Amino acid sequence: MPYPHEPASDLFTMKLCWFVPDDRGGGVINVALSCVRQARAAGHDAVLLLMLEPTGSLEGIPGIRTASLGLKKPATQTPPALMQWLAENPQDVLLLNGGEEADTIIPYLPADVRCIYTVHDTAPRYWQTAVAAEADIDGIFPVSHVVAGKFSRVLKNPDKLQVIYNGSSFPAPPDLGESRPDDLVFFGGGDASKGASDLLRLWPVLIKLGFTGRLHWLGFMEPAFERNVSQLPQEERILRPGRVRREEGFAIAARSKVVLMLSRAEAFGMVTIEGMSMGCVPVAWDIETGTKEIVTDETGFFAPLGNFTELARKVLQACAEHTRIAPRASIRAREVFSEEMMWRGYAGFFERVMQNPPRVRSLAGRVPPDFVPIRRRFQLLPASVRKTVRDFIGRWPWLGYVVRDLRGF
Repeated sequence: MPYPHEPASDLFTMKLCWFVPDDRGGGVINVALSCVRQARAAGHDAVLLLMLEPTGSLEGIPGIRTASLGLKKPATQTPPALMQWLAENPQDVLLLNGGEEADTIIPYLPADVRCIYTVHDTAPRYWQTAVAAEADIDGIFPVSHVVAGKFSRVLKNPDKLQVIYNGSSFPAPPDLGESRPDDLVFFGGGDASKGASDLLRLWPVLIKLGFTGRLHWLGFMEPAFERNVSQLPQEERILRPGRVRREEGFAIAARSKVVLMLSRAEAFGMVTIEGMSMGCVPVAWDIETGTKEIVTDETGFFAPLGNFTELARKVLQACAEHTRIAPRASIRAREVFSEEMMWRGYAGFFERVMQNPPRVRSLAGRVPPDFVPIRRRFQLLPASVRKTVRDFIGRWPWLGYVVRDLRGF
C-alpha cells in the first residue's frame, strides 16, 4: 500500500513517544507496540508511555521501551504530569492515542514538540479534539478512510490529515495446505456492539442449514448473556474459553476456517487482519466500516445487514471455499497490514513534519489544568436502564448501525 510521504533517509533520527492510556489490552495498545518496535528497529529513540500504573503485561517484550506516568483512574493529574514528563524527557514527536485525559495538553505543548493525534474510532468523542485543536496539531492520523470521512471536510488544513491503516505483527503462517474442521471464531464476547446478539440469532440458522462445525466464542460474557448462549441448540459445539491471550487467539484462528466480524461500528478491524493472517476467511455485515477497506471480494464475504439466512449461507460458502480463499486472505493481511507497512506511513510523515518550522502554540509556557472527567449523559441513567437499552439495540442490527456513533454520548 503506497503512502504519499515515503521516508527519504534512514539517517534522520528522532525521539518519538506514543502515549496510551494503559497496558490492559485492546487494539490501541497493540498498534502502539508495533509502532514503537518498528521505530526502534529503524534507529529512533521511541518509547511507549502509559498514563496509568503498568500491570506488568509488557515486561519482557523484545524491542520495546516503556515508561509510565504512574497515575490511577480517573487520572485527573494527567495534563500537568505529562507536561512534567516531557520537560524531563524531551521528545521530537508526541503521538496521542485514545486517552481523553491528555487531550487538553495540546495547546500548552512547547514549540519543539510535534504533536500527532491518532483517531481510532468513528464516534465524535474520538475525533472532536482533533478538529477543535487543529491549529495546534501537526498531524492527524485516522486509522481508516471511514474514520477520516467523519471529519475531514471540516478541517481547515487537509495536509495535516494522513490515513494510516493499522498494522500487526503476526506469528509464522500456518500450513494452509493442511485440512481444517469447519470451525468458526468470534472474538466479541457478549458485547452487543460487536455483534454478540447477532450470533445468538445466527447459530440456530446455521444448524438448520446443516452446519457441522464448532464455534469458538472468545471474550468476556456476563452471566445472563452466557445463559442465553447455553440455551442455544447443540450448544456443546460452542466453545467458550473466555478472554484469551493474543497468542492463543492466533492459535485458535489457525485451527478455524472463518472469522466472524459482526460489529456495527468497526473503525479498522485488528481482529479481521489477525484472523486472515492465520488463514481464516472473514464473513461480515455489508456496512460502511473499516472492514470494507480490509476485505476484498477475493478474500472474504459480506451479507446484507440483518439478513441472517444470507449471513449463514456466506459462512457455509466460506467454509466450502476455504482452500481457495484462505491463501489470498493470509497474503493480503501479511503484506498490506503488517506493522512494517504501517511504519512506512508514519516515518514518511514524521520526516516531512520535522522539516516544518516549530509551531508556537496558543497556550505555550503555561501549566495545563487537571483533567475534568466528562459526564456522559448515558452514564447518568441507572445501570439497569443502560443494560435494557443496550440489550434492545443489540437485538436489532439496523438500529445498532444507525446509533453506532452515539457511543460515549
